[in-house]
Amino acid sequence: MNTVDRRRRLGPSNAIPLSFPSVESNSDIENTSVSSFNEQKLFIQLSNIPTATGSSFLQLGNNLLLASVYGPRPSFKRTFNSKAVLKITFHSSPFLSSRQTESTFNNNNNNNNNNHLNSDIDPEYQIVNSVILSTLETACSNLILLDQYPKSSIDIFVNLINTDKSTKFIELLSLIHTAVNLALIDSGISVKNFPSSIVSSSSSSSSSSSSSSSQIFINSIHSDIYDNDDEKDLQNEELLTFYIPKSTNNNTNIKSTLKDSIDDAIKQSRALRSELSQFCYNKL
Repeated sequence: MNTVDRRRRLGPSNAIPLSFPSVESNSDIENTSVSSFNEQKLFIQLSNIPTATGSSFLQLGNNLLLASVYGPRPSFKRTFNSKAVLKITFHSSPFLSSRQTESTFNNNNNNNNNNHLNSDIDPEYQIVNSVILSTLETACSNLILLDQYPKSSIDIFVNLINTDKSTKFIELLSLIHTAVNLALIDSGISVKNFPSSIVSSSSSSSSSSSSSSSQIFINSIHSDIYDNDDEKDLQNEELLTFYIPKSTNNNTNIKSTLKDSIDDAIKQSRALRSELSQFCYNKL
């Protein structure tokens, strides 16, 4: 007679419970992370939208971004276009309540009852849609070889899913450009070179012994000319677009520190570019 109680929920009396190893971070899953991005872990996933030509998903802290590229698709307009028509759409999630976008900020200005909200928003953290669209259009127009796609159109969609109050707008702008750059690389559309975007911070001391910090954002590629000297090779970097906040423009020493800031940004951009290019190569 079998004396084992089959009603035991834990199994037989000699059963050994299963043990699973703990996962330390998301970076161990499918190798979809880059080592560092502004001293934080950057999670990247490519080709996450099957219907898109190329797509990328980025997560840095509480910042979530999704970029997708559709095209080149044939254009059925009567006029003949010698190069592709580029269209970029930026969208913020409706449940994004931790930050105010430019449109929401302007609507509050028109309402006399909500004028007190102006003092609650720091300009360095306010999301300006016009700056995002203008810099993306400039960068993508300079990056994509539009002449190779006549009578066609390329659509780029950027969706800001989530962000937090601790991320400055210029840092969020760099993430947006990084997501679009990776989506373009994933799409296989002809581009001039592998792009990378970064935010560089530099501090300068004035005559009054007070130090002031300045930030600059660049999205750049390496030109076709190379130099063995690393310092001279910095001049061979081609800027797709750049952005300087108004607080930096008010700095009296901006002209003297602008060249040094750009050189530092190019060095950081090339370091990030090597990691991103290696990541995309491993995904092939």
